[in-house]
Amino acid sequence: MSLFKQGLGELLVLHVTSSTVCLGNILLEKGRVMLKDSGHLSGLKPTQLTPCWEGGILGMVAESGKHQWQSMTFYGLEKCDLPVDLGKTRHGALSAAENQYGESLIEFVGSVYRGYQLMLDNHFLPVVLLTEARAKDGERGLPVGDLRMVPMDLSVIRRLNDEVRRSVEKRLVVDVEDLDVKAEVFDEMFAQYLKKQP
Repeated sequence: MSLFKQGLGELLVLHVTSSTVCLGNILLEKGRVMLKDSGHLSGLKPTQLTPCWEGGILGMVAESGKHQWQSMTFYGLEKCDLPVDLGKTRHGALSAAENQYGESLIEFVGSVYRGYQLMLDNHFLPVVLLTEARAKDGERGLPVGDLRMVPMDLSVIRRLNDEVRRSVEKRLVVDVEDLDVKAEVFDEMFAQYLKKQP
């Protein structure tokens, strides 16, 4: 329930059983938490989603309890205690994935929205998996897998990518601290947009 309060309902969640595939958003209805299927993966068999777990784990999401941000925390793969066996190519791709601030995806710890932005910008398609995960600091949460590992129609991948990007971008707000710009430099850069008080 605490993850739901910190934004889990805004992210795509994948749940696979031996006979069904469900991808959608978690909703809170009449005091119950439920997963509403979006229908995006209809026609796919559960076995086709196996790559999300076997080689597609990108990290995990957890509560933000001990951090300054109020959304969930995303932990990159190196910060997780997960039984993941990555090939050299996959590990290299995760290690090379960085954002414009030089933050590495594989070692990232930060707001889930910044983590998702980093993944999207490096051509990963993050989806929360309904199974338990643990960070090396003992935090418990849910793993995040890469849907691009799953063989599916390119139009579905594009649609899902756009949906995830929209849900993330509406929550990202950049302030002076995020930009790591001194107040004087910020004033100089945006002087024409800032109204001066008499």
